[in-house]
Amino acid sequence: MANNEEDRGVLLSVLAGIGIGVLVGAVAGLLLAPKSGEETRDDLGKTLNDLSDKVTELGRSVGTKVTSAVERTRAQVVQKLGEVPPEGEESAG
Repeated sequence: MANNEEDRGVLLSVLAGIGIGVLVGAVAGLLLAPKSGEETRDDLGKTLNDLSDKVTELGRSVGTKVTSAVERTRAQVVQKLGEVPPEGEESAG
């Protein structure tokens, strides 16, 4: 269980790093571009909307993968518990 929580924490850290990196890069690129203020604001708004869409899509994708991993792990645990003899009985091995 602890390993699963650790994996989730690492995954969230990676996603946060990617999101922050993309945001900083986009803002820096727009602010340093030789355009008028209005054009820069329009571009910044479009970029932030695109980023929001990508982060939402990435969140859905990660959520699906995490749910799938949890279901596989749960099935493995149930299978392993089924292989364990009831308490008080010895295994034949």
